[in-house]
Amino acid sequence: MNQKIHSCFISYRHPASIGGREEKIIKHVYTAVKEHVEVYTHEYSVYFDEHRLVPGYQYDERLAQAICRSACMVVVYWPSYLESEYCMKELHTMLSIEQERRSILASELHGCRLFIPIILRGKFDDLPTEVRNGCQYLDYSAQSTLPNFNIGDDPKMSEQLFRVAEYLKTLCDKMKSFEEKLFNKCAEFYFPLSHPRQPSLSRRPSVQRFPGR
Repeated sequence: MNQKIHSCFISYRHPASIGGREEKIIKHVYTAVKEHVEVYTHEYSVYFDEHRLVPGYQYDERLAQAICRSACMVVVYWPSYLESEYCMKELHTMLSIEQERRSILASELHGCRLFIPIILRGKFDDLPTEVRNGCQYLDYSAQSTLPNFNIGDDPKMSEQLFRVAEYLKTLCDKMKSFEEKLFNKCAEFYFPLSHPRQPSLSRRPSVQRFPGR
């Protein structure tokens, strides 16, 4: 199989304005995740759709194929994320992919989720139940309010990203053993024709943040 496996797909809301704080934070999160992943592996890339930062962006079916080829989804979350139909489509797509992968990998995915939320504003409990249940997350809400937001300057945050990169590499290695079954149809993969406008937002207890259980 020649298609590249991505360590993660970064899902984020189109920023309200170009060159504003939202865009800068999104790019910073991408850079931080990418740099930590690259220390662990050059084989599995981080997928980031930079075109979404451009005004007039239209949904590209290549995003569906990129999600299909990704071991995990990193959700860059603030409250407006849930207002985006694009973001909801991505969440539902990854949820269905996660369910299918569990049927193939079975015990290999025991205790693993294919979502890593990064909270920049709002609360983890605001995310859809289907995503939150059993999911670990990173909370950068305090750091993202600083004038010069830089995860790399915070030793604690940097250590957490190191653990995330380790987790992503582990997921990729698990999936590579089942590569043909998991990724053979990604070149023809498309988003579902329809999906719920917004997943359930019912409350459940939060789980701990990274570095792990």
